Amino acid sequence: MNEEISNKNESEKKEELKKAMQTFFEYLKVEDKPERSDAIFLFGGSTVGPAEKGAELYKKGYSEHVVAIATKGSFSNKDWEVPENEKYKEVLEKLKVPPEAILTESISDNTLVEAREAIPFIRKNGIDPKQIIIVSRPIHQRRAWATFQEQHPEIKYINCPADEPLDMDDLDTRKRLVAEAERLLNYSKKGDVKKQEIPYSILRAAARIRIDLKNNGEYTTDYH
Repeated sequence: MNEEISNKNESEKKEELKKAMQTFFEYLKVEDKPERSDAIFLFGGSTVGPAEKGAELYKKGYSEHVVAIATKGSFSNKDWEVPENEKYKEVLEKLKVPPEAILTESISDNTLVEAREAIPFIRKNGIDPKQIIIVSRPIHQRRAWATFQEQHPEIKYINCPADEPLDMDDLDTRKRLVAEAERLLNYSKKGDVKKQEIPYSILRAAARIRIDLKNNGEYTTDYH
């Protein structure tokens, strides 16, 4: 009987954790209806998802330009032998985006620099952007948007995250969720990102994930 109760409690804990992960993931994955824009900007990441989404948006006619300036950062794919912008360019061209539509240069190794340098880079290429589509991994989309909002508030941004599902069983994903929660709070205090309204239910979900990491000795504050 005690074993049955123990198993039931463990099962309930797992479901509670999964619900918390999904709740916070949906908060991070801010998403808008696509609109015709001056450029599609691809934030760097550890998957080719942003490049695939950028190609899809380009081919649907939402912009004539796809932009990527990321090199490598904290969450880069360590198996890639080239900078993220070059990897994205390879994927875009394989998906039939013409080379002349791809504006790219290896400039940035973090989200703040990407947001700061993106607009000057786009202007250097002869475009005066009034509206930009932002494409990042879903788990990074809100922070990417908030950083752009703080660094270049004069421009309108449309959020179109990559089509990536949440991996409930991946430890690195749980760590990344907590990292995003803490970066949103800490970076807004520093003035790097626009302060986000975070409902109590979202804070509670992030805390639940953090507790799980702490209980398993996997929690770290090394998110710089």
